[in-house]
Amino acid sequence: MIYIDTKSNDTYYNFGCEYYFSTEKQLPDDVFLMWKTTPTLMIGKYQNTLEEIDAAYAREKGINIVRRLSGGGTIYTDDGGWQFTFITRSLGMEIEFERFVRPVTDALCSLGVNASLTGRNDITVDGKKISGNAQFKLGGTTVHHGSLLFDTNIEELVRATTPKDYKITSKAIKSVRERVTNIREQLPVDMTADEFRDYVVNRVKTDVYEITPEDDARIRELADRYFRDEEIIYSKSPKFEVEKTVHTDGGTFVIGLTVRHGIIENAGISGDFFSGGGDPSSAIIGVKYTPEAVREALAGFDGTIYRVSVDELVRVIFE
Repeated sequence: MIYIDTKSNDTYYNFGCEYYFSTEKQLPDDVFLMWKTTPTLMIGKYQNTLEEIDAAYAREKGINIVRRLSGGGTIYTDDGGWQFTFITRSLGMEIEFERFVRPVTDALCSLGVNASLTGRNDITVDGKKISGNAQFKLGGTTVHHGSLLFDTNIEELVRATTPKDYKITSKAIKSVRERVTNIREQLPVDMTADEFRDYVVNRVKTDVYEITPEDDARIRELADRYFRDEEIIYSKSPKFEVEKTVHTDGGTFVIGLTVRHGIIENAGISGDFFSGGGDPSSAIIGVKYTPEAVREALAGFDGTIYRVSVDELVRVIFE
């Protein structure tokens, strides 16, 4: 097993690394990666991004959003957690988790953590989840990746993965804590996140490959093309209606949007506000359903709304 240290906590770069070593750079043996990220929401391939998370909260907190090439559900990860990846060739099309999970559970058990594969794709300790796993096939290659909650902020996990229509309560956070745990809490002898990574890597690897400058340049290209692009992140979002009423110092706004594949197809902004001229909804039709794109479109709008700035109007639309 060849270990590759990506030396990056950029989620897009790390997914680009997975893609590169599974499709373009063939090494003589199976590949193992173990990497971490800044706070990130990882959306499953087939999920509707806007229904799975609190996007406004993610933007407020600077949480990255990325769409995986694998199915499964949304996960939250931060610099207190680890991701691991196995890349192997010449396997059939069947999804099979045990082979790839076993090296990780064996390492955990050797540390005194009673970990096992449970249900479809989770690693648990005494009934509490510490890892979710997913898998996909790409160009004759199987890519298996999983998360490891080592010292993750559980409260932030709950808030970021709860759609904004649902109320966050201390009871809800407690409920998640009863079903999820951090590995660090289960260790008989404490260790840091990096010590834990080194321990797992040394049990799995037999060789090491260093990323070259040429590799690095190509990985960055793939990261931008397949993972950083907002059209891909929101591409699985089906047509849906956004309807809301928001009260501001400038009046009441009734927002009606039709969004398909992340693009605003139709828009109506009505209410008791005052405008210097024109209809602001006309400026955002055909625009990406993101705060940045809508803000840019409204910046060119020739009408002004009394006591409501462009930034405030964007907040109204996305609140």
